[in-house]
Amino acid sequence: MLPMIDAAMNGAAAVGRTAGQGVQDAAGLAEGDVWNVFFLAIIQGLTEFLPVSSSGHLVLGKSVMGLETGGLALDVALHLGTLGAIVWAFRRDVLSLLRDPFEGRYMSWVWLVVATLPVAVIGLVFKDSITAAAGTVFAAGCGLLVTSVALMVGEFSRRKFDAPAAPTDGPPPLRLRDAVVMGLAQAAAIWPGVSRSGSTISAGLIRGLSAEDAARLSFLMSIPAISGAAIVELPSAISEGFGELNSLVVLGAAVLAGLVGWSALRMLLLVLRKGSFPYFAGYCAVLGTVALIVGG
Repeated sequence: MLPMIDAAMNGAAAVGRTAGQGVQDAAGLAEGDVWNVFFLAIIQGLTEFLPVSSSGHLVLGKSVMGLETGGLALDVALHLGTLGAIVWAFRRDVLSLLRDPFEGRYMSWVWLVVATLPVAVIGLVFKDSITAAAGTVFAAGCGLLVTSVALMVGEFSRRKFDAPAAPTDGPPPLRLRDAVVMGLAQAAAIWPGVSRSGSTISAGLIRGLSAEDAARLSFLMSIPAISGAAIVELPSAISEGFGELNSLVVLGAAVLAGLVGWSALRMLLLVLRKGSFPYFAGYCAVLGTVALIVGG
């Protein structure tokens, strides 16, 4: 994984130097801001899959760096980059899902629809309220504290028995009650600072799934959720534009987010069995507390 990250960083550096100079000459954007965008891409790639909330880190990262350009359009581009990482990492499951209807199997699609409905309804009904709060450090801090609690509850559920639930052979079990619980957890992650992966994996653990199965279902159900959110936000993102950033910088950042995200996803799948959630919970608690103090 480290060579891939090094390659991604070297490639991003080359793109950043070229794009940074071009944008600086054409639109007056400082090269430092270009590097900040690539730094945000790395944050997005790491935190989209690790259970620490990408949205909360993007809010805090922009606040710390004072980056005002890019806005919603940049966020959409970065999320599309990590969406590509999910599709590639779970390409066998995705291909199986695409084949299911043609082979008379519909349960997986019913499961995904049920799991996606809560986030779709809440996202559409409370879109304006969520958008208003999305850019505040205080809101991100609150969300990070909620993530910390969710991770500890998930870890407690994992340890209720002497041994964790064994992963299934092949696709994980698709029970509608699991879809409802994990779907509600995903809907809660609309709030900035609430980790989508952390809340949905914890919900799966509460339902008695193994860590591996909970993670697989969590990321599969994120595909329609992220895709739908991008489609909903696309008109506003196109209208708003990238500010002083040009398309080359944004494309490079999206690719970098995807490469880093793919590495982070593989790392998460490897360490899930080791009960790492308490460490992530502690990190979210500390960062959330700092954000509340600073943002309050």
